[in-house]
Amino acid sequence: MSCIYSTLLFVSNQAHRYNRTPVLTFDQPLYWKALTIIQNEHPNSQLKSVVLRLGAFHTEMSFLGCIGHIMRSSGLQEILELIYAPNAVTHMLSGKAVARAIRGHMLVDTALHSLLVSKIFNFDFPADENEEGNINVSVDDILSKAADVYTELLEGTLSISSACDSAVLQSIKETIHRPLEEMKKNRTSKLWLQYTEMMQILRQFIKAERTGDWELHLKKC
Repeated sequence: MSCIYSTLLFVSNQAHRYNRTPVLTFDQPLYWKALTIIQNEHPNSQLKSVVLRLGAFHTEMSFLGCIGHIMRSSGLQEILELIYAPNAVTHMLSGKAVARAIRGHMLVDTALHSLLVSKIFNFDFPADENEEGNINVSVDDILSKAADVYTELLEGTLSISSACDSAVLQSIKETIHRPLEEMKKNRTSKLWLQYTEMMQILRQFIKAERTGDWELHLKKC
């Protein structure tokens, strides 16, 4: 505790010296101890200005555990057990096996989005990878334009911001938005759509950590 207190005091003094807000990141055990120290300090203490952050890894663990708790008895566990062993799934849903949990959740999220796109755009995915799906002309046109945007993005002839603002992506968003709002009227659909939103938060958090995007990190924490 004395080492943590000394660290808090040193960082706080340095931040005060340069007129900056002290921000410290700790892993879970040290975070809890540092938080206890700050909470027990006098209201006028300089340590009260310290902003504590839980480390990214333990933040992910906590968030994955929350997802597992919210999605309990929803069928998610049974879906994941099609890929992973039952004991592994138990750890994944508790937020322990982070790497496996992230991959498993992303696979489920991808499958959900595939089903949503199939339903909204009214086309069937092929049963075999060598078969062609049943896609109507209007959808085929949208997908072709989206594929062109993707190709230009890979070739570097189109910036990421321009791709995100492209008319075809805006059209796809608008087409998807209306049916999703209708689906949210059903409690089961709303739960699974909430799950996809949590996956988006997780993706953005991982992106923020890996790219050092502080503003994005603050939005997703």
